[in-house]
Amino acid sequence: MTFPQSRRTAFTLIELLVVIAIIAILIGLLLPAVQKVREAAARAKCSNNLKQLGLGLHGRHDVYGAFPASWQQIANPANPSQLWGHSWTPHVLPYIEQEAIYKQYSFSMNWDAGTNTAVGGPIRNTITTFQCPSASQGTDRHPNRGTTDYAATTERNWPNPFVSAAMTPYVSTGDTSFVGILGRTSPTIQGDRRITDITDGTSNTMMLAECAGRNLEFTMGKQVGTAGTGGPWANPDARLQIGGYNSASPTDPYGPCALNCRNDKEIYSFHSGGAMLGMGDGSVKFLKATTSLDVVLQLLTRNRGEVLQDPF
Repeated sequence: MTFPQSRRTAFTLIELLVVIAIIAILIGLLLPAVQKVREAAARAKCSNNLKQLGLGLHGRHDVYGAFPASWQQIANPANPSQLWGHSWTPHVLPYIEQEAIYKQYSFSMNWDAGTNTAVGGPIRNTITTFQCPSASQGTDRHPNRGTTDYAATTERNWPNPFVSAAMTPYVSTGDTSFVGILGRTSPTIQGDRRITDITDGTSNTMMLAECAGRNLEFTMGKQVGTAGTGGPWANPDARLQIGGYNSASPTDPYGPCALNCRNDKEIYSFHSGGAMLGMGDGSVKFLKATTSLDVVLQLLTRNRGEVLQDPF
C-alpha cells in the first residue's frame, strides 16, 4: 500500500515581501517611541544633575553664608597684580560627593595651572553631574579637561537692539559684580551673594542653565566648529553672558533668539523644545525654546524689580 508524499509548504515570494514590509512598518513605528523614551530618560537625568548642583550650591551657602562666585579672582601673595581665576564649580564639589577631587584642587594658582592641570590633576576628571546625557561627551570636546554642560547665568550683552523698550531700563545698567546670582569677586569687587540679595525672588531667578556641547561649537542644532571655549568645568569663563543670536548676522553678540540657537555663552541644550534651568531656590525648570529674549533677561537679573509672568 502506498501513501501520498506530504508536501512542505513555504512562503511564496509575495508572502515573504508582505511579511518583510509589515516588519519594516512595525520597526518604523517602534523607533520613534524608543527615541522618545531615551530622550525622556536623558531629560530626567539632566534635570536631576541640575537639582544636585542647586542643592550643592545651597549646601555651600548654608556652610559659608553665601553662594560662591562664578568668577573668583584671588591675588597672588607674591605678586598682587597677578590674579588667579576660579569658578563656582570647585566650591560645589564637596556637596555633590566629589570630596576627593576638591581636596586635590588648589586655589593657590590659576584654575588651569600647576597641579590643577597636570597629568592626574583634578580638572582632568570627568564628573557626570556636570554632564547632560543628551549632549555628546568625549575627548573631542577637550582632550585633557573634564567638561560641563551647565553654566552660571551671570551677565547680559549690552547694548542690544533686540531688547524691548519696556525691558531696557532693567538691563541697561551693568554691574561689575554681575547681574545674576553667582557673581564676581576680586580684591576690589565683592560678589559673594546671599539669598537675601535675590530680591526678585529665588524662584523667579535662574542661577544655572544648560550651555551644552562646548568646546565644540553648535548653531541651530548643527556642529559648526571645534574651537569654542568654556567647556571645561573648572573654567570661570564658562559663565553665560546672554545676548541672543541673530541668524541674519551670526557674528553679532546679540539677536532675537534666546534659547537653543548658539552655545557660545547662550542657553543651549540638545533637548527638543527647550532647555533646563537651575533656579535660585534649587528647583529645576524647563524653559521653552520659543521664550523671548526679554523674558530670559528677566530670569537672569536678581534685583532689578521686573514683574515676571510665569514663563514655564
